[in-house]
Amino acid sequence: SQGISLQVSRWENQARQRERRLNELERELLEKSSRVESLHRQLDDGHRQLEESKRRQEEAELKLSLRLQEYEEELARQAAMPPRVKYVTQTVEVESADSQRALVELQTKNAGLQEQLSVQSQLLRELETQLHQSQRTCAQLRTQILVYEGEMERAQGQLEVEMQNLEEEKNRLIEEAFIRAEIEMKAVHENLAGVRMNLLSLQPALRTLTCDYNCLKRQVQEFPFMLDKAITEAKQEICQVISEVSTTNQELLRKYKREMNLRKKCHNELVRLKGNIRVFCRVRPVCLVEQDSVDSKAMLSFDSEDDAVLYLSNKGKMMTFDLDKVFPPQATQEEVFQEVQSLVTSCIDGFNVCIFAYGQTGSGKTFTMEGAVDNPGINQRALRLLFSEVTDKAPDWDYRISVSMVEIYNETLRNLLGENPSNKLDIKMNPDGSGQLYVPGLTEFTVQSPKDINRVRTSCCAHPFSVKCLQLAAGLCSLSAVI
Repeated sequence: SQGISLQVSRWENQARQRERRLNELERELLEKSSRVESLHRQLDDGHRQLEESKRRQEEAELKLSLRLQEYEEELARQAAMPPRVKYVTQTVEVESADSQRALVELQTKNAGLQEQLSVQSQLLRELETQLHQSQRTCAQLRTQILVYEGEMERAQGQLEVEMQNLEEEKNRLIEEAFIRAEIEMKAVHENLAGVRMNLLSLQPALRTLTCDYNCLKRQVQEFPFMLDKAITEAKQEICQVISEVSTTNQELLRKYKREMNLRKKCHNELVRLKGNIRVFCRVRPVCLVEQDSVDSKAMLSFDSEDDAVLYLSNKGKMMTFDLDKVFPPQATQEEVFQEVQSLVTSCIDGFNVCIFAYGQTGSGKTFTMEGAVDNPGINQRALRLLFSEVTDKAPDWDYRISVSMVEIYNETLRNLLGENPSNKLDIKMNPDGSGQLYVPGLTEFTVQSPKDINRVRTSCCAHPFSVKCLQLAAGLCSLSAVI
């Protein structure tokens, strides 16, 4: 039935479109009919004007003819009177003079009438011209009427053909719809028979569902009591679980604190065993200038079995240095940092830490401490590790990291982050009784990442410098750089 509805809707749309087309043709036909009527009225008006012009012309010609005839008769009478003068006396001659004046007056009137006749002739010619123009206009109007009548006949024929086509199309569509409706109705009847058979087969299932529904209905009626009971039991279980979780959390926290203290103790013991003060030696590679020297290769040698021993040949005498660690020229920045990485953990645990590089100019202090952008040294690696450890412990601990920079040169301290780095500073004992030293007036900046520290170094320092010493102070994790 949906297909029939769609087909009927499509036919209705087509019928509406063709009806609109018929209405448009009818409007065009009415417009052309109105135009023809208007032309007919104009033609009738032209005929009336033409007849009126003819009538006025005939009246004017008749009046002119009558007046001309009267003047000719008067002239004839005047012309016939002069022969009588031969038989009158002197008194009659006087009367003849009067007649002469009358004749002059009549001639004057005749000239005026001739002029009027000329004017009337000109008017007659103009009327004849207008008559010809009216006749041409009438001929044009007749031609237009014939054209419009032809167009009307064609439009009427087209309209009749369109109506006939629409009627045939409508009959065809109705017949097709009727055939489709019969086919679909037959299919619907067949489906209906199948549905009836299904209904008959579903009746036992319906009875079963009815029984199940009644059972569920009884259960629903009992559900509020069951729900209250379940909620009460769930609350009791939740309270019990919460109590157990709280007890477990307290136990875990106690164990965590114990493990933290144990880790600190083990780490401190490891640091103590390694030594609170450790001295490392890093041998840089031979530079281009030193490659040509014969003594450059034989001056230093390493112990293959002990990485803490260094041999130095000086003036033919071999000297042995026993250190905590010796890094050969091929040692990487990462290998060097691995040896001092535990010091960052000591700082977080509450111990003061200081790492500095010592050596003559060109020995590689800046490279070891600062490194390059793609191969950072101890400073950058230590800062990254410090912030990484702080981030990991952030949920359980509160940290504040600040940075300050001082320059020690010729026993003088200068605040590199202050507005006037040339101002001298003093080192004093902390008045809180902790025995720690501090620098009054030293500028500090709170930082959140290694980028903040690098930004402080590049933007706030008055003089270019390189960090040869990294000092990590405990407590608030105050980060100091000693130049």
